[in-house]
Amino acid sequence: MRSSQVMSQHHLCQSGVVEERATSFSFRVIKDGRIWPAFIVRFDGKAVGYLNVCAHAALQLEGRQSRLFSRDRQSLVCASHGAVYKPDTGLCISGPCKGLSLIPLNITERDDGLYFSDQEYEYYD
Repeated sequence: MRSSQVMSQHHLCQSGVVEERATSFSFRVIKDGRIWPAFIVRFDGKAVGYLNVCAHAALQLEGRQSRLFSRDRQSLVCASHGAVYKPDTGLCISGPCKGLSLIPLNITERDDGLYFSDQEYEYYD
């Protein structure tokens, strides 16, 4: 994105849709003509967003389970290969991609809403 361009913010959902260490909100983004799945979770009160792509293999984290958090709700877990990620940073702390990270997306929260704006990715309807 050129520095002279202003990033637009896209309203994704109401804040309450993404519950602490429980529910997630899925959406899609696009970069260079390629569409990517993405998600938002809430951890320690903060809404964070990532591309929904495991750092080990280009698979969505939740697989068929449609669950991102571990049973103890302390981590995000890839259902396919067991990679374990810190929800607040996206860093893989265990599994085949230990030391790698999920790709973060810029999520802001204001006026009881969650918004997406990013320099690398655009919201995809």
